[in-house]
Amino acid sequence: MDTGKIKEIISIFEQSALNSMELEADDLKITLQKNAPVLNAKNEPVYVSEPLKEVAEETPAAVLGEAVRSPLVGTFYAAASETSKPFVEVGTTVKEGDILCIIEAMKVMNEIHAPKSGVIKEILVHDGDMVQFDEELMIIGE
Repeated sequence: MDTGKIKEIISIFEQSALNSMELEADDLKITLQKNAPVLNAKNEPVYVSEPLKEVAEETPAAVLGEAVRSPLVGTFYAAASETSKPFVEVGTTVKEGDILCIIEAMKVMNEIHAPKSGVIKEILVHDGDMVQFDEELMIIGE
């Protein structure tokens, strides 16, 4: 992995709401944490200057349905491109297997498909948001 890609990963991580991230590819392992000492190549502590962001847990009104969860860490995209219509919006009827969104991870676009047929009741993330593994993306109901 070249240093440009590593710098890009660090930049994306710093701008995200994530507090820690671990990435392993071939013989390289990167662990990133905010506001915690991280060891550089010389095993000296390096401190991230960005303060931890408090993420308020909101308790949304009970929306009946099944949560579609992110299978990986990456960037959520509601549409195929900036000029395209979103794959789904609140109120859209979907069939099992329909594309709901894309999650980009390491420059790979991963389509997220509907686990069941139903209606999109709620979309819990915004276009361009960083999402974590198992984070709820949207709710599909009857």
